[in-house]
Amino acid sequence: MSQEIPAPKYIHGYHEVEQERLREQAMVIENPIYDFIDFSSVTELLEIGSGVGAQTEILLKRFPHLKITGVEYESKQIEKAKENMTKLGIGQDKVEFIQQDATALQLPQKYDGAFICWVLEHISDPVRVLKSMKPFLKTGAKVSITEVFNSTFYTYPVKEAIMEYWTIYNQYQVSIGGDPQVGARLGDLLQESGYEQIDLRSEGFHLDSRMPQEKKTVFTYWKNLMSSGAPLLLEEGLVTEKQVKDMQEAMDKLRDLPQSVFYYRFIQATAFA
Repeated sequence: MSQEIPAPKYIHGYHEVEQERLREQAMVIENPIYDFIDFSSVTELLEIGSGVGAQTEILLKRFPHLKITGVEYESKQIEKAKENMTKLGIGQDKVEFIQQDATALQLPQKYDGAFICWVLEHISDPVRVLKSMKPFLKTGAKVSITEVFNSTFYTYPVKEAIMEYWTIYNQYQVSIGGDPQVGARLGDLLQESGYEQIDLRSEGFHLDSRMPQEKKTVFTYWKNLMSSGAPLLLEEGLVTEKQVKDMQEAMDKLRDLPQSVFYYRFIQATAFA
């Protein structure tokens, strides 16, 4: 009898708090991401790693003409995505979710666009995803990818409790097969996978006393992002409850400090099949 292969570990987990955080994240970072994305000429869009539908929701808000097929590995995320779409009044004529492994896609059609956001960081071999996707894209299909570059994260003042935790967080992601710096490699990954007209862009946050409310919002969001990894880090014995609490309190202090600075860059790529 064959054994069921366990799902790969996901640093953020699939619990309900995390599912809601994904929607919050999408809203907080919407403008820096989507100011660079134009799917106005795309009709059928393939979204890889659609999760709970947080980005799907924004895509349909900005490009209501789209028909989206979302591919997701985890069934719990698909259930939540369908629930979210129903609440929004978005029907199956606009979005369909398919449970598949993105490294071995088997899709019923070809698409004229593809979208990947915060997904390749969790994949041990992202080229397999990009190559798996390519046969299901029409010639000239537009591809948009947004990915992390976690070594760019910086705060002023520098807080040891934050940076210590952040280092452990990123090292753990590497240990389970992810790459928290994958954004820096997007150009090479796309070229190796056979895509053309590759264009890269660095975007993100550099927030200080000039934009106090946005800075508070992003510090709160980032604390929640870091905290989402705490259950697994605690389970693995990599951090203590005190380290988690110290990180959270330090983030709150920086959030409320008028002269604090938040800095982070992510990388976006546009390419064509």
